[in-house]
Amino acid sequence: MTDERNKMTQNVPSDLSVVRFSSVRAQEIVALTKMIENPQCTKLLFQKLPCHMRRRAMSHNPNRMPRTLREAHKAQMAKSGPATQPKRPRRKYRRRPSRLLEEYKKRSSKVSWLETHLWHAKRFHMVIKWGHRLPERSCARSHRFCYRSVAQHCLLMDISYLCCVEIQGPQDEIVRGLISLCDPKTGPTFGASTFLNGTREGRVIIFKRNQFSSGPIGLVTFLWCNTGNPDMRTLWIWSHPAFYQQFLCELNSIFESDSDLLCKPPGVKITLNKGKLNRFRLRGPFAHSVVSSLFDKETRSASSLSQSPGFVTSVEVRDPRMILAQTRIKASSSTVGNCELVGLSQSKLWDASVRDQITNMRTSLPDHVINNRRSELLVPGTELPVQPEEIPIPILIVNASHESSDFVPGCDVILPAGWATAFWLALIYSGGHAGGLKDAGSMNFEYGICRDLCLEIDSEAGKATAVDRKMNLMEEYFRRPPKTRTNFIKLATPFPFCVDWDRLTIDWIGQSESGFTVLRDKKLLSGLCQKNRIVLPEILLSQPYLVPVTVRVKHGSPQEFSMICLPGADDKVNSVINEPIHQDPCAKERKMLRQQHSSLLKSLAKKRKEFRDKDGTIGDFSSATAIAVHKEKTRSLWLPSSCNLKTSFARPIIGFVTQGDFGLSEGKGIGRGYIVIRAISQIPLSLVLVRNPGTNLYMWAEITME
Repeated sequence: MTDERNKMTQNVPSDLSVVRFSSVRAQEIVALTKMIENPQCTKLLFQKLPCHMRRRAMSHNPNRMPRTLREAHKAQMAKSGPATQPKRPRRKYRRRPSRLLEEYKKRSSKVSWLETHLWHAKRFHMVIKWGHRLPERSCARSHRFCYRSVAQHCLLMDISYLCCVEIQGPQDEIVRGLISLCDPKTGPTFGASTFLNGTREGRVIIFKRNQFSSGPIGLVTFLWCNTGNPDMRTLWIWSHPAFYQQFLCELNSIFESDSDLLCKPPGVKITLNKGKLNRFRLRGPFAHSVVSSLFDKETRSASSLSQSPGFVTSVEVRDPRMILAQTRIKASSSTVGNCELVGLSQSKLWDASVRDQITNMRTSLPDHVINNRRSELLVPGTELPVQPEEIPIPILIVNASHESSDFVPGCDVILPAGWATAFWLALIYSGGHAGGLKDAGSMNFEYGICRDLCLEIDSEAGKATAVDRKMNLMEEYFRRPPKTRTNFIKLATPFPFCVDWDRLTIDWIGQSESGFTVLRDKKLLSGLCQKNRIVLPEILLSQPYLVPVTVRVKHGSPQEFSMICLPGADDKVNSVINEPIHQDPCAKERKMLRQQHSSLLKSLAKKRKEFRDKDGTIGDFSSATAIAVHKEKTRSLWLPSSCNLKTSFARPIIGFVTQGDFGLSEGKGIGRGYIVIRAISQIPLSLVLVRNPGTNLYMWAEITME
């Protein structure tokens, strides 16, 4: 120990220069300060912290840093560019009620939601159509379930996406203005005495103003308010959202204005009630039984059992949340009450101020308050007594119209905004089976009802829908490998994705100035439906008219876009007839194009590699343009070319099927479509041939005019 101390004392200098020592220390301090201000280290500020102060989220959350170092940390992170997308919050945080409400408002601002959207979104496949997010088909039920519901139970659909237009003013002025949109040959119009008293709902096909020979706008339903004053009447018109804007433009041209709220000098006013009313559709033998569950005992005892088609009833019911059943029940015929009450009176639902008051009551009396009050009842599941805040809710019940030869009972329920979910749950718990857009199409196919939910093929909305469907079917077709694609050229299928009706009318009638039109003259159609058909004049046969028909196949089922053909003079009934396989002139060209495209992609890849090795860039040798050009050329070579539908096939084509499947209501294959009017006289014994797309086999079928 003593030796070590002696060595240390020997190394210590005997004297110290203060000036020299201070200058050296000053240089060290300057160097240290410079190193701190301009660090050469690659570590970030949060990486230099002691281990006990480090946090895993410091790199993207500055609040995890000590307060004194946050600004410096933010400056360092700003140099690395914009921040990446933050991590999605955990589900527990997102499912909080306040967060859910914010999320729903954000999502519904882009596309309109129905009030029953949340109920449907958990049970249905949703689809965006006409600016709404609508339920398309059930996640657990099929077409057969829809048929059973309509045939034996009750199918319930939310059709609140239909747009309501309210017209107020003198009755004569309203009828005089709207009569220019209606063709009297198609049926009763807005001025029919059957509908003017407000006891029945009507339906009419509207056209462009005084242009009945061209395609229509669409089918609308209307209802007059049953007031006795002809100087101030109110009319509701329900329009499909696909042609709502077009219909509104026609109304504006008639009443000389283009605003949402417009007034004409005589006093006609148009108000848009879009989103201010809800509408449910019930179809089936137990539809009125399900609706009667909304009535109290007094209303149910005062109701009669009449189910007159189109009859309108005004009823005031309690809040359905007060009388909601504890469990779901099955509807039965013994509980059928109906909707035609003794002593029909004007409904308060026509008054906008009353509708607003009832809508506000829905928000002032939330669900949790009612649930707490019902939980305090001595007998669980019983009805809640009338509450002081409760107001009777006016609703309109519209019986189903007689749309086809087979009448399907049912009704529509019209109610104020804000109450859709409450009434929907009450109807579901009373035995209603929920349906979507696909179920509406199924009902139209099986029974020919709910036409107001479907579009006309010769309308602008119907043509736009056909184009969209064509694009979707083509994308699905070309998504398959070439070896698994059906060769429609060899199998002689002229229109595998969308029917060109103009091509059909041109091949049979000749070129016409206006496009094809569906024949809607009730008198002519009734004459064609008789066994002894009327002889049509040559002037009518020279028009590009399409006649709606139904074909029934004994063996097999027609499909969409199936061809309706004339049998030959030598064809025996129920004999096997095949279309000869056609030559595919594009097969060699497709193969050569595929080889050229493959070699082109390889050459472009080599050139990109050469440029990448030289200067690190790929140059102008991207393969995206070549792929896009090859895609368009290949698609054009796979699609059938235009040909004469009357002479290019073994049997002349006279029409096409728009809806085809196995009909559960009749137990055979059914197809609904249109044929050209000139070919009607050439159909022997009401028998035709039907050929599905992608096949060469002709099927014998019976044809009837609709």
